[in-house]
Amino acid sequence: MKTTKKDPIAKEGYVFIASFALASLLIKNKYLKSALIGASAFSTYFFRNPKRQINYTENMVLSPADGTIVDIGKSYERFFFKSKVQKISIFMSVFNVHINLAPFKGVCLDKIYNKGLFISANKPKASIENEQCALLLENEQGQKIVVVQIAGIIARRIVTYTKPNDKVEAGDIIGLIRFGSRVDIYSEKELNLAVHLNQKVKGGDLIGYL
Repeated sequence: MKTTKKDPIAKEGYVFIASFALASLLIKNKYLKSALIGASAFSTYFFRNPKRQINYTENMVLSPADGTIVDIGKSYERFFFKSKVQKISIFMSVFNVHINLAPFKGVCLDKIYNKGLFISANKPKASIENEQCALLLENEQGQKIVVVQIAGIIARRIVTYTKPNDKVEAGDIIGLIRFGSRVDIYSEKELNLAVHLNQKVKGGDLIGYL
């Protein structure tokens, strides 16, 4: 089951939407019924998959997520580069779209899933201690970045569609994270940034140039 650009709602969301809606039909207590209807409506909103206008040229790096940029700096990337490189962190609240996108056109070279904790995703140590899935991506010019999906205090499920040897187009759906989370971008080559700290971004917005 893989969500595509054509799906208005992420396929992973239907079980939540339907479960809350069905439960509301079976419950007689009007307050609980209202709460369940509200939960179904919120699930529909949370798992929305809006259409994106992707404007991409070579050497661009696009935002893989909707959210707020909470960190820009140098940090040790432990999965693939194993060195201190440039990092950009995007925090996704429960009100952001939680579908993640490919930051450029290229290929997935490797993928690592790492179990961990569920610290609030807006804290820096979440990049080290939380459950996460890292993708090593290479663009057509041979430049590499790492995209890391990180679970949060409420997020308990990382979904990653992309796997090694998959080719991706800029803006392709690579996965999603349920209910509040974070995405880190690591670049071996320093990006010429087009964003700043605390800026709100959407998936497919320009982050910078390699």
